[in-house]
Amino acid sequence: MGTPADTRPSEVIYQVYPSSFNDSNTDGCGDIPGITKKLDYIKSLNVDAIWISPFYLSPSGPEGDGGYAVSDYRGIDPRFGTMDDFKDLLKEAHSRGIKIYTDWVVAHTAHDHEWFEKSQQRDEKYKDYYVWSEGMEWYGHKVPPNNWKSVFGGGAWEFDQTRGQYYLHHFLKSQPALNLNKKEVQDAVLGEMKFWLDMGVDGFRIDAMPFAICDEQLRNNPWLYGTWPSVVEKWDQQRFDHNIMQPQTVDFIARIRQLMDSYPEKKTTLGEVTETRNDGKGVLPVAAGYADRDKGLDMCYTYVAGSISQQAGQDNISNLIRDIEKSFPDGGHCLSIGNHDSWRTFARTEGSIPEEHRLAAHKELMQIFFSLPSSLVLYQGEELALPQARIPEDIPQDKLKDITAQTQGMYACRDGSRTPMPWEAGKKNAGFSTSDEPYLPVPASHYKKAVDLQEKDPNSMLNFMRQLTAWRKNQPALVQGTTTVLKTAAPVLAFVRQSKEQTILCLFNLSGDRAYFTPKDVLDDKMMKEFGFHKDQAIVLEGYSSHFEGGRPVQQKAAPRPPSSPPIIKKLA
Repeated sequence: MGTPADTRPSEVIYQVYPSSFNDSNTDGCGDIPGITKKLDYIKSLNVDAIWISPFYLSPSGPEGDGGYAVSDYRGIDPRFGTMDDFKDLLKEAHSRGIKIYTDWVVAHTAHDHEWFEKSQQRDEKYKDYYVWSEGMEWYGHKVPPNNWKSVFGGGAWEFDQTRGQYYLHHFLKSQPALNLNKKEVQDAVLGEMKFWLDMGVDGFRIDAMPFAICDEQLRNNPWLYGTWPSVVEKWDQQRFDHNIMQPQTVDFIARIRQLMDSYPEKKTTLGEVTETRNDGKGVLPVAAGYADRDKGLDMCYTYVAGSISQQAGQDNISNLIRDIEKSFPDGGHCLSIGNHDSWRTFARTEGSIPEEHRLAAHKELMQIFFSLPSSLVLYQGEELALPQARIPEDIPQDKLKDITAQTQGMYACRDGSRTPMPWEAGKKNAGFSTSDEPYLPVPASHYKKAVDLQEKDPNSMLNFMRQLTAWRKNQPALVQGTTTVLKTAAPVLAFVRQSKEQTILCLFNLSGDRAYFTPKDVLDDKMMKEFGFHKDQAIVLEGYSSHFEGGRPVQQKAAPRPPSSPPIIKKLA
């Protein structure tokens, strides 16, 4: 059977968006062999696993939603390579001690999937594989069955001429929702997952987990602000009582867990949980409900990392840490440090902190992330502190790939974080591809942050991140420890991580000015003695700096020191 439930994974996972990672065949699109060629680079980041965004067969163009509309769960899109290419990637990654997690789109397929085409024809086996409805009559006209909205804009129902009914789509019209209320549909999905697990895949990142199952009665959602028709009919104007987050979702998750636990080696699940009844507010308890230690997902990631910045203030960050600890007392939470759907992390420091302090502030922000009680997802390019690509300055509108630019407007376009990885500053497309038509243009600001330049600079963001990930991996208190937030005055954020092997005091100055931490004001006598502090001492923290205090575990005497400045301990006047 699988790994016991009491060994919750605590990992650093590197997300690869294959279209923009590395192009091996000069066609302008990144591919699976391109990932394989960069495995040594990924290994140098000291991560535990790679999450690869979808490479399955998918409709071309905007309808494919960047691979998240799947035409065949067992087919690899030719632009990414072949099944042999993937098996080679799997073999080479495992030889380096790196696990491979593939993306799993659980809530829907593409409209050209065989299942949907047969469901359109009312094939006896497949007729209920998707969420269909006759709709209802409204003043002599046939209209959708309820008021549900699509995340990407407009209504969530599309009339299908072939079947003569409406089908549900939470996202694009090309992404019909699977009817996972039906056991036979769950069986089919689990069978597709088993195909990859049998091949040797180490687990899945499960896309849009709250969208897996909807209310079978198709009841209307209530409006958050007012009564229809006076309200604005948009996705974020509804309370999601019936279209997503149904209680039976946890039963389906239990079946996924049962499949994972049927393998002798550990198979891991990482769920994307970013929605609640009220548009993302209070997401941690929802995610925790999907990550039950005995029958749930191993980990769930949320977007709470987006709430962490120097500008958020130590009170807000402290409260968030307490909420993580409260919702996930035995682990299971994961921080997504940027991803293909969100703005790059450097944007948080780039626009609000003076240029001379931005790199230091960004390094500190990463130290905060890597000290929290969570696994982490590190998105490609975050280790280089890449800025967000601008539209249209960096990406002309006629080069955009993300369909949300059309369905929701330019503000929602996700291509700004999906531009190619800059490998070599002196090469065409920064070494991503030799094609005249790369997947997306490489912003001019990214060339100077290319991997080859940062490799040579001992103070670069890249080398800092390598040191940070190596250090965290060797600190039991950070990997599995409990967290106690200390009550400090602005701008100092302080908390203690503790395991049976180790105790670490984590200090951060969230401002650009010098700040002081006085241990006796917040630590009890036992902690003062454990850290070796005297009552007449204070720790001086320079602007946007950190300090970690605490002994290294006995079995890790050679563990690297934390990537922070040496402490300045000052005697109080």
